[in-house]
Amino acid sequence: MATLVSQINEALVDQKVVKALRYTLTLLKSFSYQVESNGRVKNDSIYVPISTDPTEQDKTPGEAGTPDGTLAGVQVQLTNFKNSCWSFNEGEIRANLLAEAWADKAAGAMYVCAKGVIDRSLTLVKASNFGNTEAVDKQTTAIADLDQASIASFVGIGTTKIKQREKTILLGTQASFGLMGNSLLAITYALSGKDAMVSGTLPDILGVPGARYDAFPPNGENLVGTMFGRAALLVATAPPDPLIEAGQGNVVQRRIITDPESKISVLYTMTVDGAGKLSGECSLLSGCAVGQNAAVRLVTA
Repeated sequence: MATLVSQINEALVDQKVVKALRYTLTLLKSFSYQVESNGRVKNDSIYVPISTDPTEQDKTPGEAGTPDGTLAGVQVQLTNFKNSCWSFNEGEIRANLLAEAWADKAAGAMYVCAKGVIDRSLTLVKASNFGNTEAVDKQTTAIADLDQASIASFVGIGTTKIKQREKTILLGTQASFGLMGNSLLAITYALSGKDAMVSGTLPDILGVPGARYDAFPPNGENLVGTMFGRAALLVATAPPDPLIEAGQGNVVQRRIITDPESKISVLYTMTVDGAGKLSGECSLLSGCAVGQNAAVRLVTA
């Protein structure tokens, strides 16, 4: 078993796990978020700041203005303790293939956990949190009518409600394909250097950054798209404290892996047992909450 463990390339594990973490960062930047790099335990709270833009005022010469761009925040509880695991048995794979395969499994595990953070945040995008008035808080459109005109109308609703500078549009697969259904529009985007049909990255939609999200998590509504300001959703993440796992046996290695760009960290654990099984695990603590009423929903009839 020691021979099997010695084949693990830890630098390669770190490289691929960090790359998977950055999948989360792309969308996380659209939320108000706080990342804790020190280990925490389940149900700890992390303070997530929410910035609001100041308003324009009349200026009286010689007098200071009245500050109204506040910095508030919410304590977000780390209620979600999630992991993803994998294993290899001796004799299943040649030693020279193990390092790459092990690192790929670690990256896949982290991808699953990272996507779970985003999914749980998006389940909060629903009527009870952001209102249910047609043409104000939501737009209801039949699946067959998801096209450029309907999505342009939806963006108009969002722009009217959401006054924040930083806004994002997420469209599910059906709505994304509806937007790209016009071949002339697809060609225009491709010639501009943003081949949305290949990359899945949507160009700005009427000046608002857009992205395709494969499948919105079920939240009791037929959600196929959302537009939200950065203060609408609050997200907190932290690596589990290594001592949270006290009592787990057969541990060969346990350490925190951190993405230097986002500072998002996970707890990585490797174990072996006497039967010749080498197992790995990536785990992450996270929490999410509703911030300001700064989101609109695109739902299907």
